[in-house]
Amino acid sequence: MIELHGVSKVFPAPNARSEPVVAVSNVDMAIGDGEFVTVVGPSGCGKTTILNMIAGFEHPSQGDILLDGAPVLKPGPERAVVFQQPSLLPWMTVADNIAFGLTLRDGRRGVDRARLEGTLQTMGLQDFATHYPYQLSGGMQQRAAIARALITDPAILLMDEPFGALDAQTRSDMQRFLLSVWTELQHTVLFVTHDVEEAILLADRVLIMSPRPGRIAANLRIGLSRPRRWDMVMDRDFNEYKRKVLKVLRPQ
Repeated sequence: MIELHGVSKVFPAPNARSEPVVAVSNVDMAIGDGEFVTVVGPSGCGKTTILNMIAGFEHPSQGDILLDGAPVLKPGPERAVVFQQPSLLPWMTVADNIAFGLTLRDGRRGVDRARLEGTLQTMGLQDFATHYPYQLSGGMQQRAAIARALITDPAILLMDEPFGALDAQTRSDMQRFLLSVWTELQHTVLFVTHDVEEAILLADRVLIMSPRPGRIAANLRIGLSRPRRWDMVMDRDFNEYKRKVLKVLRPQ
């Protein structure tokens, strides 16, 4: 579904005394329909840059990005993005924030109430539809942000460290929740994270990036059974995958 061929991204020098910044260099990757792929790597390695180029927010300096064989030239409704911060509109209720995803896609042509109610149910937000963002916990706010992305029925969900700002317990809860939603809906997911355990727990494959300029240093298929258990992180097989990822990230 998604293909990157020889993709590089160079940002202009921030001032006259600096050199241009090569964020990613010669990246090749492919993500299949319905696949859950995580990207992990050190800070500044270009993980978010790759996600932004697939989203159409940035353009590669070199190489090609294809979606179902067609070049990615701009953002499109088949790709929904979830950021680290929920970015909910504070003057709107949860239901209105979620419905705003349809407004962005379709314009002001009314709200599909059945789709809205179904999304609220799927995301476990039906009892919070009339609440405002400030009345929700961080995890519930992020659920609403994911719901706003999913209500448009995108083929691809691009997630940029969506649980990075949450406490450990809420983060674990959101990981399990996301897996249950993905199991039901089977979207194609590209998920950027700094957390090695999170990357392994969620993914069919983990792409491990090198320090800047970012390259794909390893492509690790995760053979753990689904559905994933919350305590799987203590299993021998899980920790063997963790050892393999850390060996690439920390070769010393």
